[in-house]
Amino acid sequence: MESRPPERMVPRQPREEAGPQDVVPQPTQARADYLKERVHTGDPGPLAAPLNVDVPAVSGNGTVGATLNCTMGNWTGDPTSYAYQWKSDGTDVAGTGDSYVVAAGDAGHGITCVVTATNDAGSTAAPPSNAVAIAAAGTETETRRK
Repeated sequence: MESRPPERMVPRQPREEAGPQDVVPQPTQARADYLKERVHTGDPGPLAAPLNVDVPAVSGNGTVGATLNCTMGNWTGDPTSYAYQWKSDGTDVAGTGDSYVVAAGDAGHGITCVVTATNDAGSTAAPPSNAVAIAAAGTETETRRK
């Protein structure tokens, strides 16, 4: 017959009183009925403003006259439209579409894009994209050997 080690008894700790931080808010009956109707009618529809999952990204050549492109990123909440705001070192610049032609005034600065997604419940702006450094006037970003 095998010998087993003795079982350890762990004393119970006294239970702390539940405080306000332990209270979980409960949905109202109207909200519960609304959610139940959405589930049973097959129309889930957006319940909240869009939420950014992946930050937008800017790509393109960092030279004056080049075109930069901004992705919309990935969102939850079924956005119905997107708005783009281009920025040079954090300051708004002209251009509201998903592409931007680098201006002479952008030389020596970093260009980013902020995308705002909208649905019936509201709008949300994503964090700024990566910055593309624009070559200062008189420099080239690539050199070629002859």
